[in-house]
Amino acid sequence: MKTTPVKNIMVPIFDYATVAANATLMEALAALENAHRRFGDRPYRHQSLVVVDENRHAVGRVSQVDIMRALEPGYKEIGDRPWMALMSLSKRMLKTIREELHLWEQPLTVICQTLESTHVADIMQVPTEGEFVEETDTMHIAMHRIVMGQHHSLLVTRGKEIVGILRSTDVFNAFYDMIEACGYPKKTS
Repeated sequence: MKTTPVKNIMVPIFDYATVAANATLMEALAALENAHRRFGDRPYRHQSLVVVDENRHAVGRVSQVDIMRALEPGYKEIGDRPWMALMSLSKRMLKTIREELHLWEQPLTVICQTLESTHVADIMQVPTEGEFVEETDTMHIAMHRIVMGQHHSLLVTRGKEIVGILRSTDVFNAFYDMIEACGYPKKTS
C-alpha cells in the first residue's frame, strides 16, 4: 500500500463527468448521463460531478444526493447537512420528518421546473482540505483520508491542478487485489 501511487488507481479528470458552475441541474444530469454513455458502467458509474469554472479548474463537486436534496426544498427546513450526517434517526423519526414537512409530495412538473431553474453553483460542495490527495501520494494515505473523512472520493492534484478523482470503490478494489495476493479470502470448496 505504501508503494502504490494514487495516480495508478485514480480516474483521470478528462474521463470524469464535469459540469460548469453556471449550469442548471438539468444540464448536470445530462453531463452525468453522457459520462455513463461514454464510459459505460464498468467498473462503476460516476456518482458525482466535478464542478469547473470558466478556465476548466475544479471549484467543487455535486453528488447525486446533492441533486436530490436540491429538488426537495423542504430539506432546507431541517438544517445544515453536516449536522444531519451525524444523526442516526429511527424509521419512525424519518417518517415523521417526511410527513410533517410534506417531503416529496410535489408534482413531478414542479421537480422538473426546479431542475431547470436551479444552478450547480447554488448546491455544489466546495471541497475541504482533507478531500485532496497528491497524485504521488500512496494508497495508504488515500485510504486514511477516505476512512477518516467518510469520503466517497478524493480530488487528486498535481501541484494546484486537479488531475483526477480517486473513488473509494477503486481504492477498495485495489486493496482487495492486494489481499488476494496474500491468499485471502480463503477459497472454500
